[in-house]
Amino acid sequence: MQTPVTELVTEFARQLRLPETPSQDDIYLRSLVADFENNSAMFKRDMRRLLEKDARSFLRSACCVLKENGTGPGAAYLAELLWSSQELVGGLADPELMPLRAAIELAKLWVKWEPLLDIRLLHIGFPSDASAVSEIDVVRARRVLAIVQELPAERHILLPLANLLRSPDAQVRLTATTLYGRANQNPEWVRKRLADTDAAVRAHAVTSLWGTASEAACAVLREAARDSDPQVVANALIGLHYGGDPDVGSSLKAMAVDVDARSRAAAAFAMGQTLDTGFKPDLQNLLKDRNATVRSQALQALIRVHRWSGATEGLGGPPPAAPANP
Repeated sequence: MQTPVTELVTEFARQLRLPETPSQDDIYLRSLVADFENNSAMFKRDMRRLLEKDARSFLRSACCVLKENGTGPGAAYLAELLWSSQELVGGLADPELMPLRAAIELAKLWVKWEPLLDIRLLHIGFPSDASAVSEIDVVRARRVLAIVQELPAERHILLPLANLLRSPDAQVRLTATTLYGRANQNPEWVRKRLADTDAAVRAHAVTSLWGTASEAACAVLREAARDSDPQVVANALIGLHYGGDPDVGSSLKAMAVDVDARSRAAAAFAMGQTLDTGFKPDLQNLLKDRNATVRSQALQALIRVHRWSGATEGLGGPPPAAPANP
């Protein structure tokens, strides 16, 4: 199946943040595209030179042109040129060029035609030539992980993620833990993470088993449900709920009246993830909790359950096991 390059690149151009006033490069590139059929060989050469001279400026100019008119042989060649360059992938990773949500939606579409998009993004966020942590753009690195986290978890990302499991940046380390677990799909790996002294690492590792109902996975989740940290316990109970464990409801209700506010907040979060309308009375009670964090989690959970029940009213059947990131 042929990749719809022009359509993908034109959609990329539509989402890019572009300057309101065209530059001289924009005007020149527009003329090359418009007159492309008059001397295609020379104009192809000129476009390549513009790309080599300043790739970032060329990306902006090319997207301005394609946003105005993405049809014709000149626009088709321009789209092909962008598609073959690393700069297009870099645009997804650049917070100045595109909103994160738009980048995620584009990446979801793009990965159908470019299976190694996740690897290309990870190389941009965590370049191999960076000799020190200080040389890594943390904002860009976190954005890359946020995008990759929304793509299908494939085993080929395990190697680049392995080094990130020891990152000094907590957000990078925790997201990498979730991604590695999802791609690895190995309950024993998660079991080993339960010995980590960082409760956040344990909690994120457990989420990688959400939606996995194997006996080995459920055994690890039951072990995690006995953890000393409330969020680890809540995440384990969510996983067991997705696996059909009938005892999850009573466990969450017990957490919801625990003296520890962290347990009550974690219970509210977990109830929202289950999408079970049976928890509405418990969440209503937690809305009156003396702790602000508990009230906030309860409100978010109620909104989530309400939206689900409203969207599926009359359809019947239980809600699907649709994991959400903590």
